Amino acid sequence: MKEAKTTQKYKRKTKDCYAIEGNCGCGWDIECYCEDSVDAKRQLRTYQDNVGYPVRIKKWREKIV
Repeated sequence: MKEAKTTQKYKRKTKDCYAIEGNCGCGWDIECYCEDSVDAKRQLRTYQDNVGYPVRIKKWREKIV
């Protein structure tokens, strides 16, 4: 009989991080941090509706310790 191969589930080594950045005229500053992309998009829409300066989503990856 052939033995079944055991496959290991992939485990991520990094996590995605999101922040809302705003440019008030002095460069890009972080307005708030978000948990995931859905929350970041929701916060971006809120900031776009309520402030008069450009805002954007900044994404980066951090190592999981």
